[in-house]
Amino acid sequence: MELAVIVAVVTTFSSFSGVLGYFLMRAKFVRELSVSQKREEELARRAYETVVLKEIGDRIGYSLSGAKIVEIISGSLGELLPYSTVSYLIVDEVEEKVFFQCNVHQSVSAAFVKEVKTKMLAAFSEITGKPLLTGEVDEGITGVILDEESKEPLGSFFNLPVVISGQLAGLINVGSTQANLYNDENTEVLYRIARLASDAASRLQEVLENEKSRLSQAVGALSDGLIMVDTSYRLLLVNPKLCQLLSIVYDPSLFDIVNALSGQLDLRTKMEEALARDLPSSPLEIVVKGKVLSVFVSRVLDSKSSKPIAMVVLFHDITDAKTLEKLRQDFTAMMVHELRAPLTSIKSTAQMLKEELTKVEPGELARYLSSIDSTSQAMLELVGDLLDAAKLEAGKFDVICEAGDLAEAINERVESFKPRSQEKNLSLSVDIEKNLPKAFFDKIRIKQVFNNLLSNAFKYTEAGEITVKAVSEIIEGKAIDILVSVADTGVGIEEEGLALLFSKFGQLETGRKKGAGSSGLGLYITKGIVEASGGRIWAKSDGLGMGSTFYFTVPLAKIEQKSIISSRGNIDGLTSKKVAQVP
Repeated sequence: MELAVIVAVVTTFSSFSGVLGYFLMRAKFVRELSVSQKREEELARRAYETVVLKEIGDRIGYSLSGAKIVEIISGSLGELLPYSTVSYLIVDEVEEKVFFQCNVHQSVSAAFVKEVKTKMLAAFSEITGKPLLTGEVDEGITGVILDEESKEPLGSFFNLPVVISGQLAGLINVGSTQANLYNDENTEVLYRIARLASDAASRLQEVLENEKSRLSQAVGALSDGLIMVDTSYRLLLVNPKLCQLLSIVYDPSLFDIVNALSGQLDLRTKMEEALARDLPSSPLEIVVKGKVLSVFVSRVLDSKSSKPIAMVVLFHDITDAKTLEKLRQDFTAMMVHELRAPLTSIKSTAQMLKEELTKVEPGELARYLSSIDSTSQAMLELVGDLLDAAKLEAGKFDVICEAGDLAEAINERVESFKPRSQEKNLSLSVDIEKNLPKAFFDKIRIKQVFNNLLSNAFKYTEAGEITVKAVSEIIEGKAIDILVSVADTGVGIEEEGLALLFSKFGQLETGRKKGAGSSGLGLYITKGIVEASGGRIWAKSDGLGMGSTFYFTVPLAKIEQKSIISSRGNIDGLTSKKVAQVP
C-alpha cells in the first residue's frame, strides 16, 4: 500500500514537473519571441530612419529647403505605423502664404480632412505665436478619393514639428479614424528622424550663412555693379557699387533700378532674352548719369538639372576707358597736325629754294633758313616728348641728379623767357630766398621742367604777370626740401580739371577752346622728372579766370653727390631708385 502511494506521488510529481517545464519553456519561448519581434521592429525603424535621412540628404543637397524635409518625412511613412491621412503644413513668409497638403491613405470624408487642417493651423499658431487665417491657406489633397458618406471622425492623431535653426519650418500630421492608436513608443522613430533632420539642416544652414556672408563681402567689394534676380524677376541681390553707379539709394527695389535705367535700357526685355537663349548675350553700352556702362546679362544654371534658376546683370563702368580712347584719338589727330604742318612748311620752303635759289636775296635766304631751323627744332622737341613719355611707361626713364645751385638754374631759365614776356607785354619776376641751400637735381632735366611750366604759363596768360618763387620748405623748424612755384594770372583751372593736369594726353578744355595746340605730354613728363628726382608736384587754382599756381619740390643736397635715378612703373605710382653714386 505504501509502495503504491509512493509510486502515485512520484508519478504525479513527474507529470506536474513535465507540465511545469512545458509552461516554463513556453514562457521562455514567448519572451524570446517578443524580444526578437521588438528587435526586428527596432531594426526596421532604424532602417527606415536611415533611408529617410539619406533621402533627405540626397534630395536637399545644399538647397536647405524646409519644405522638402517636411515633404520627404511625410511621404516616407510606408508601413511603419497605421494611418488614414498624413498631412503637412508649410508657411512661405516671402509669399505670405500657407500651404496645406494632405495625402489620403484610407478613404475618409472631407470633414475629416478639414478637421485635420484646423488642428494643424491651431498647433502652428500656438507654436509660433502668430495667428493664421484659413483664407490664406493654399490647399491640396492627393491619394485615395474622399468618401463623402463616411461619418468616421478623427479618432487619433499626432503633430510632428520640423524646426531648423530655432525656426518652425513646417508641421507634419499623422491622423487615423481609430481612437487611441498612437503612443510614445510607435511615434518615437518619427520624432527622432525629425530631430536628426532638423539638426543636420541647422548645421547646413550655419555653413550656408557663413558662405553667404563671404560671398556678400566679395560681391560688395566688386568694382562692377551687379544685380541678381530669380526666374520670377524677384530681386535677390544688389551690390553697393551698382547703387553708386546709378546714383540710387542703398538696398533699392527692382523698381528703383528700372526707374534709374529708364530710357537707356529695357532691363526686363534683356532678362527675358537672356533667359530664352542658350548662348551668352552681347554686352550693351548705355550712358547713365554721365557714366558709360557696359551691361552684360547672363543666366545662372542649376548644377544638376542645368535649368536656369536666376539671372545676373553686370554693369561695368567703361567711362575712363572711353575717355582714354577719346584722348588717344585726339592725340593722334593732334600729332598728325603738329607734324604735318611743320613738315609741309619745311618741304614748301625747301622746294621754293631749290627752284628759285638764284633769285632769293641773301637776307631773305637767311630768314627762310631760320624758319626751317626753328620749325625742325619744334619737331625735335615734340619727338623728344614722345620718346620721354614712352620711356616713362617702360620704366626706362633716367635722371642724373647731383648737388647744384637751383637758384642759378631758375634765373637762367627765367632769363631765356624774357623776350617772350616782352612780346606778350607780361610781367615776369623771380623771388628766390636768400642763401637758398644747395639742391639735388638733374641739371638738364630741371630745364625741361621749367620750360614746360613757363611755356604753359605764357600760353594761358594774356595779361598780368608770371612769378617764379623758390624757398626752403620748413616743417617743425627744419628745412626738408626746396619748394618752387610758378604762378600766373591766366585763364585758371576748374576743380575737376586739376585731376587731369598730369595725366597722359591730359590737355585742358581751356587750352582747346583757346586753340593752344599741344601734345598734352608736357606736364606728364614734368611729373615724371620731379618724382623720379625724389620730389612732389601739384597745382592749385581758384577757378576759371583766377590764374593758377604750380608747385614742385626739390630734395636738399645733403653732401656733394651724384647719382643716377631710374623710374620704375607707371607715372601715377612712380618710385625712384638710386642706381649709382659717385662721391
